[in-house]
Amino acid sequence: MKKLSLIIALIISVSVFAGFAPKNNGNPTPKPNDQGAPAWLNEANATPTPAPTAKPTQTPRPTARPAGATFEPTTDPNFSQTPEPENSSSEQPSATPEPTQTPKPEFVKAGTPEAETIKVPILLYHHISDDFNLTNAISIISPRDFNLHMTAIKTQYTPISLREYVEFVNCKDGSKTLPTNPIIVTFDDGYLSNYEVAYPILKKLEIPATIFIVTDTVGEKSGDGKVNYTHFNWEQAKEMQDSGLIDIESHTNDHVKLGQLDADTVNYELRKSKYLIEKNLGKTCDMIAYPYGSYSDTAIQASKKAGFIAQCLVGDDATDIDYEVNIPRDGVMNLTRITVSGTMGNVNIIELVRKSIANKKTD
Repeated sequence: MKKLSLIIALIISVSVFAGFAPKNNGNPTPKPNDQGAPAWLNEANATPTPAPTAKPTQTPRPTARPAGATFEPTTDPNFSQTPEPENSSSEQPSATPEPTQTPKPEFVKAGTPEAETIKVPILLYHHISDDFNLTNAISIISPRDFNLHMTAIKTQYTPISLREYVEFVNCKDGSKTLPTNPIIVTFDDGYLSNYEVAYPILKKLEIPATIFIVTDTVGEKSGDGKVNYTHFNWEQAKEMQDSGLIDIESHTNDHVKLGQLDADTVNYELRKSKYLIEKNLGKTCDMIAYPYGSYSDTAIQASKKAGFIAQCLVGDDATDIDYEVNIPRDGVMNLTRITVSGTMGNVNIIELVRKSIANKKTD
């Protein structure tokens, strides 16, 4: 019996050391290494930490553009779709459009309030020649400067004929129009230089002009005692008139100061010049420019009776009134002109016109 007890005890001891002890069905609690368990056993018994879930690859966002930069879609193949700018929303509020400014009209109609106060400068030229000095520069300009003048006004203004302006002022049914920046070119006396120098320049630039001629000196040559500079003849006058660009009108018959003459002489000067122009050019002569700017009530009334529908009251003399412009409400029986001097460059003439327009009161 004693031996049997000893054998049983030995069997139990061997079983314990051989690992046959009953297993714990619960989750084993891992022991720290400082309690003597081998590292591999701790790792085996430890509850495994679940592997981190892989995050889906995010579509990269485009680099923010500097303000004002033009957006260009990326060409990177990793982009699944064209990226949108940052902070964009699915519904963008529509931008409020800026109000459209009403453009200033290029033309005004006769009879409207705007038409009554439009300012119209009329330029006055005489002879064109390089042969001038300070004593006669008021009536002579060089060919080069004349060309520069015409080029400048063509750039800055819209040249119209004097007749266009007269018809506009006299229009009652609104059928006539006028550009908002008009300018008119005129000449006095009828010098040959108007035909040989001015006419080709005016044709090239398509600028209309009115030439007021002294009928008694048509075709006269310098040195014959009647004129200082040669005047164009009737054939040349008709060529210009027939072009449709030049209008030939009266500057009296003898270039005299009508304001100092009696009624009979005034009538003779007006009616003879009108007759000769109509006879030689086959046109109606109905506008007059008074020589030296000299006129009187007698001359004005005689001009109306003779059939002149427009009168230029200011002419050769350079006075304060020579630097004014016209407005339609003042009519066409007292037109004023800006006398151009040969000492004026193209910049000077534009500045002179601008100042004349600015100084004209329409209130």
